[in-house]
Amino acid sequence: MRSSKSLVLTSVLLSLSGVSGSVFGGAIDVPQQGARASGQAEAFAAQADDASAIWHNPAGITQLSGTNVTAGGTTVFPTWVFHSATGQEQTMQLPSMLPYFYVESDFGLQNWRFGFGINNPFGLKEDWGNSGPLRTVEQHAHMYTFNFAPSVAYKINEHVSVGVDLNVYWSELELAHSVVFGAPPTPEGQFHYRGEDMAVGVTPAIMWKIDDRNTLAAVYRSPFTMTYSGHARVMTPGMADIGPTTSTLDIPFPQMATLAYAMRPVRNLKLEADVVWTDWNVVNNLVLNSSNPAFNKTTIKDDWKSGFSYRFGTQYDLNKNWALRAGYAYGQNAVPTSTYSPLVPDSNYHLFSVGLGYSQANWSLDVAYQYIYREKRHISGSVNSPTVDGTWDNNFNELMASLTLKL
Repeated sequence: MRSSKSLVLTSVLLSLSGVSGSVFGGAIDVPQQGARASGQAEAFAAQADDASAIWHNPAGITQLSGTNVTAGGTTVFPTWVFHSATGQEQTMQLPSMLPYFYVESDFGLQNWRFGFGINNPFGLKEDWGNSGPLRTVEQHAHMYTFNFAPSVAYKINEHVSVGVDLNVYWSELELAHSVVFGAPPTPEGQFHYRGEDMAVGVTPAIMWKIDDRNTLAAVYRSPFTMTYSGHARVMTPGMADIGPTTSTLDIPFPQMATLAYAMRPVRNLKLEADVVWTDWNVVNNLVLNSSNPAFNKTTIKDDWKSGFSYRFGTQYDLNKNWALRAGYAYGQNAVPTSTYSPLVPDSNYHLFSVGLGYSQANWSLDVAYQYIYREKRHISGSVNSPTVDGTWDNNFNELMASLTLKL
């Protein structure tokens, strides 16, 4: 049994070392939180002119009057392909849908605005199946992180506005993978872990309208840590279960800083450029704490790295009702080759977007499409080698829609 526990421990560590997987931005970042912004490749912090500003730049809600409600979602169609160095191939196509909701009101006040938003800014959904070379590292993984954000903004004068979100995060994490105890016909075990936690952060922001044609904005998101608390167990046919064992896992989430500039060279055309820095360097050592001494106080080195994404977007107003949008974004990967995992198949990405908006006096509808191409990565020498050695390739097709009601 001691030998079996050692095998279990090794497999658990492989899974935990890649607990955060690559999704729609860099690492586990999900920037797609409003169709108007997504049509412009998320270059929106200096525009931020619908209720989704609660997420993109809370200072931007001072541009709104009355009560505004924006609701919608992002539907993702990913394609993942792993070409193993041994000649095997695994693919994954797992569509998912992420909703968001924002409401803002001035409550009859001239300079104050108040709002509340719900979205999922960090997420993961993967299922590589129970066969193939990756099954012992990662078979199934699911993370969602809901952000509940009461917001307040104040218009200091005609040029400068400030705002802040209180971010209350609730997250659940689930992991599963196979455990190899010996050569066939020895049955494989199944490791499963599920945990949840809450954390708090803040998002202060500022918007400076230099004049009618030029706007600067800055947004900061504070870091936070989830201490996922739950149970881990290993189930094997014909053998006694190991667990369920009370276990916790600390995962730090990064601070983020955005600097944005928007300009209108002509009245109907808006151009925006955003630079976003994400401090993924905080994902360094993950420590598993468990009441089972076979698991307890195990430290896993990830060595993720901080990086930048660069976003460029444009909006052209055809008339008072119709608007066209387009954009491009480039993001740096956060995961080095040395710790590469099927739970973190990250790489540099190129994002292309188009969007269309239609508005009336009391409502508007925005739709967007994004194509994300991730550069191929050729992996060897990872802590998960030789299992992950080979070529990794993936891309995303995404559809977004938002409906805004002006009450």
